[in-house]
Amino acid sequence: MIRRFVRQKFGSAGLVVALAVLGLVQLLSLAAQGAAGGFAMAGWAIFVIAAGSVSKDISSGALQMILSRPIRRTQYLFGRYFGVLLSYAQFLLLTSVLSFLFVHLVVLRTARGAAADFSTAGLAVGAGQAFLTGALQAAILLLFSTFLPGIADLLGLLLVYLVLNLPQFSQAPWLRTAGERARENMLPSVEWARVLRGDGALGAATGRFVFALTVYLVLAAIVFSRRELPYGQD
Repeated sequence: MIRRFVRQKFGSAGLVVALAVLGLVQLLSLAAQGAAGGFAMAGWAIFVIAAGSVSKDISSGALQMILSRPIRRTQYLFGRYFGVLLSYAQFLLLTSVLSFLFVHLVVLRTARGAAADFSTAGLAVGAGQAFLTGALQAAILLLFSTFLPGIADLLGLLLVYLVLNLPQFSQAPWLRTAGERARENMLPSVEWARVLRGDGALGAATGRFVFALTVYLVLAAIVFSRRELPYGQD
């Protein structure tokens, strides 16, 4: 299932072009700002890769054919999830390598000191931070993709962020507190730069991240296992 997902995604010319554009913008950003600039643009790649990861197979009828074989729904589902992570990791690795080569072979030779803050360690930490953040977003998209059509899972993810962030603008202290607690547990914010450098790896924020990731994946498995699959529409 992982191999099938990777072949399916990178076999799409539109997706490859979209990832190439994002990778180019990220490369230029890293060259200009150094490793400290992070992987903000690369983070958009997880949406391109993970959107409709399950719903597209359902609407096309491919899923019904796949499940006619001796394969469990959970095997298919988690195969899609790990396929997303593998595809995203490949994108981040390629972007990091090309950025490293571009900076050291072009930027540093043409403008000495222009990328003085660019380091291999900083690049690795930035890529790791982007990957871990994307892993949680991919789990949320996977959950919504099990019951929403097309790429409506992106709207579901946007709705989660919107609903969980609205309470902070409320005048009621109890609502702001409740919203903060919900965000801490459903969209935990982890300082991955510190964690990846060995500081606070077993902290409360990391624990909340693991908990939220587990909850989203378990919910996705429950919903997908109980859903009655329709015939293909495309």
